[in-house]
Amino acid sequence: MTFIYLNIVRLSWFLGATTLFMYDKIEIQKYFNRIGNPFIDSMSKALTHAGDGIFAIVVCITFLFIRLKTALLLFISFTVSAGIVQLLKHFVFSDMKRPYFSLRYDPDFRIIENLTYHTSHAFPSGHSASIFAICTVIAFQYQKNITWQILLALFAMFIGLTRVYLCQHFLQDVIAGSLIGTLIAYYCCILFKNKFDSINKPLRIR
Repeated sequence: MTFIYLNIVRLSWFLGATTLFMYDKIEIQKYFNRIGNPFIDSMSKALTHAGDGIFAIVVCITFLFIRLKTALLLFISFTVSAGIVQLLKHFVFSDMKRPYFSLRYDPDFRIIENLTYHTSHAFPSGHSASIFAICTVIAFQYQKNITWQILLALFAMFIGLTRVYLCQHFLQDVIAGSLIGTLIAYYCCILFKNKFDSINKPLRIR
């Protein structure tokens, strides 16, 4: 069975890499900043939290009552990808700055109200890694549902783009985060595909 979700995500990587090849990351950032408006600001600020660790934990707990195996895969994928991201952020690419660091003195920079801007530990995007890990596991477990695969891929990509829109990450940070989250989750699903079948059922509380 074709894993449509992964093909869509691969296409997003290709388009993202092509964009980075054609345009400077600062130019891309300024473009996202220019197209903004109060409605998109509010929507992005709300939905970007889907990349938080808290959201991932809530999803893991929710799946305990849907399918234990999926909940376990979600937890493993999220934990491993988050660990890799934090290792890279703080020890390998600790000097990588966020967009606001470069644009804060630009007179044309549009400030989004009630948003806390960060300036350091940009690469890779932890929110992107988290949401892509979560969506990849769910899509893999429900491969028979093409509609869900498409919606999950689009949702993950949208959450990743909110990080660029909110000037918290450059596009390259988001692509790197999505690569980590997707690959870790996908290979976890492959590795444990025929394991834990005894818990391929909801948690039952007596």
